[in-house]
Amino acid sequence: MKKVKLWHILLASFVFRIALAPLAEHGDVINYYWWAKDIFEKGLLGFYERDIANAMPPTYPPITSYIFYASALFHRMLWKLFWFLNVNIKVFPSNLVFWLESARGWYFVNKLPSIFADLGIGYFLFLFVKKLKDVKSAKTAALLFGFIPPFWYNSALWGQTDSIFALFVLVAFYLLFEKKLVLSALFYLLSFLTKPTSVFVFPIYALFWFKKARVKEYVATAALSVGVTFFLYFPFHTSKTFPWIVEFYKNSLGGELDYIVANSFNFWGLVHGFDNVGEAALFLRVPSHLLGYGIFLAMLVYWIYIFFKSRKPSFPFILLLSALVGFSAFLFLPRMHERYFYPILLLLLPVASYEKRVRNIFYLSSFVHLVNLYHYWWVPRVDFLVELFSSRVVESFFILLNFYAFYLLFRVQKGFANE
Repeated sequence: MKKVKLWHILLASFVFRIALAPLAEHGDVINYYWWAKDIFEKGLLGFYERDIANAMPPTYPPITSYIFYASALFHRMLWKLFWFLNVNIKVFPSNLVFWLESARGWYFVNKLPSIFADLGIGYFLFLFVKKLKDVKSAKTAALLFGFIPPFWYNSALWGQTDSIFALFVLVAFYLLFEKKLVLSALFYLLSFLTKPTSVFVFPIYALFWFKKARVKEYVATAALSVGVTFFLYFPFHTSKTFPWIVEFYKNSLGGELDYIVANSFNFWGLVHGFDNVGEAALFLRVPSHLLGYGIFLAMLVYWIYIFFKSRKPSFPFILLLSALVGFSAFLFLPRMHERYFYPILLLLLPVASYEKRVRNIFYLSSFVHLVNLYHYWWVPRVDFLVELFSSRVVESFFILLNFYAFYLLFRVQKGFANE
């Protein structure tokens, strides 16, 4: 690793993702295609109220919508460049112009923000682990993120935007480690304004932030948060903006589906399977979603107790506790999608780089998460794997593996807390 530079790793992971990006796309990317076209052609104002043909109503917060607009703008600029080259250079392949005009060309361009976010994550992982441990471990962390399948499968192949909000989350934790509290809080706010799922690893971060902050930092953060939120939302809804923001989050936080589980290898997938079972379905004569909230809240109280019990917790311990809170949410809360595991896995990576006891758990969780992403999407389709992973016995086995990984992390946490 001595001869390998960080830019070598980042460049290789970028080229790898660019090569993968045209090969497939999830149905989510089709939504992004229509949202990007609509917001670019009709503008920001009223975007969330419009009935967009061929797409679901937009539910992502404003930063994601700005990214869709930027993607459409970049697509227009790229098309003009290709057209200019096609007209003026005879050997230029004309089919590139036609490909870029097609829906698949748009899908590729819409994946680019997530791919660039991957580069940012690799860079900040390097900085983070370098300060937590050493340069060699930092390069290894960047390399793992660049090439372990769940991460590139999410951004380059699937085309999801999880790496964008996750980048903001990682930067927020890094700045918290650097004691730049106001800036750290701003980046966490940006993650929440990109995708609300960043809330699942938020509680321990918030407790540690409040423990470290002073009055002037509370005031500055509150004022900045209100100003940034208003500034980003106002172009979409210019009248009664703040009440509209509250209503928007009330509607979007619940997700698009009211099923107890949305293809997540968690407790409810074990109990109810992966059919479209309503969240209020009874389990032990109790509505499943109420039981899930109860179990999660009990576990959250326990994690908060562990946090306050550790008077001087190390920062890897803070990351581990945050991952465990998110893991608890993933395992027991209703309406969980498989992708909601992404920030948990990301936070475990610097912990695994710092602490040997976490490494094998990280690899196990990465494998289970990859299978969960593959489950029901089946890209690339391998009939043997489709049949295998569709088996109820195999599904249950992987869910139990997830619980085993959670148990192992719990044991490591107890070791951390006693050190």
